[in-house]
Amino acid sequence: MRTLIKKILLITIIALNSFTVFAKDNLVTDLSESTVEISSTFSGADILLFGAYDGQKNDDIIVVVTGQKGNIKVDKKEKKFGIWMITESVKFSNVPKYYYIASNRKIEEITNKSEIKKRKLDFNNFELKNNKIDYKNLDKKWYEALKRNMKKKQFWKIEENSIKLNKNTLFRKTLSLPSNVSTGMYDVKILHYRKGNLISQEKSKIKIDKTGISANIYNVAQNFSAIYGIIAVIVALFFGWFTNFIFRRI
Repeated sequence: MRTLIKKILLITIIALNSFTVFAKDNLVTDLSESTVEISSTFSGADILLFGAYDGQKNDDIIVVVTGQKGNIKVDKKEKKFGIWMITESVKFSNVPKYYYIASNRKIEEITNKSEIKKRKLDFNNFELKNNKIDYKNLDKKWYEALKRNMKKKQFWKIEENSIKLNKNTLFRKTLSLPSNVSTGMYDVKILHYRKGNLISQEKSKIKIDKTGISANIYNVAQNFSAIYGIIAVIVALFFGWFTNFIFRRI
């Protein structure tokens, strides 16, 4: 109930002050939540992104949400001797671990291919890096496999025709984060287009953080990996011994 009231108040404030804002800028946005806390019972989150813009007929809005970058490995599996085995792997570096794009209509109808490439409004223009591999000469099937895996896990997603525009003044979009989303700072970019040209943009951030015992375990694993490994081995040995002890008694 509190979240609903907050959303209504924020939308009302933006609507009432839109004309004042437009005197300085023609795009203003806000989020219903700027921090998402992940606990052991976290099942995903919905964040309302809304705003006001000094629009004209046929103006367009595109939203891009980018998570932290890191390494992603793609494995090739083959069946040998009746068992599925990893026979080859490629590690992609500088990969966005979360990438979400939304728009009010098809992106190809909003702007040209050059702008799509420049603003990374698809999954084909990431600047992947690795000193050992020249990705330009890499077989395309590896990158297609990466895209397929990331989309299957809902880490990469495009939702065209999903942003609601109202009278060339207001817009809103619900951002749905999956339950397996990683922690960190997420960049949110709102792009305002007119006749294919970017005329204004606004940036915001979403912080995703762990809470409770899961946060403590995560912090120990990240900052004290050696200690975490030792504790994990001791716990595994203890439960193995305890299980064996119980079955001997039965």
